[in-house]
Amino acid sequence: MTTDEAVRTRVARRLGRDLVLTPSAFIGVAGVWLVVTPVVIDHGVYPWINDVLTGIVLLAVAAAQVALPRRSLLLSGAAALAGAWLAASPYVLGYADQLGVAWNDKLVGALVILLAVVNGLPRAVKLRSIKTP
Repeated sequence: MTTDEAVRTRVARRLGRDLVLTPSAFIGVAGVWLVVTPVVIDHGVYPWINDVLTGIVLLAVAAAQVALPRRSLLLSGAAALAGAWLAASPYVLGYADQLGVAWNDKLVGALVILLAVVNGLPRAVKLRSIKTP
């Protein structure tokens, strides 16, 4: 193996690892934001425990993704599900009329879904190409 091939291999591995860790890190940041949201955004009474619990779930998923830096469809699916719940929760729990909190949850939920898809899609494509002859 020449020096150029070794460098390309090392760069490819590093880039692959960074692509796994970056969406997971942003999902973790979203989890931290959700945990502190009830303190930062005070728009009346709403089921703030929903934000805190969803934030804790996202933190756990992000920590698992970083600790096991393989692309896990299960963990990406869990993050996407948490994001979908977060986006739907203003309507399900009845606080859609509180615009600050509702828009925060919808935007953070959409961002988490996007990051989960970015994190899990390459793994799904790789698994599909392995199964297809």
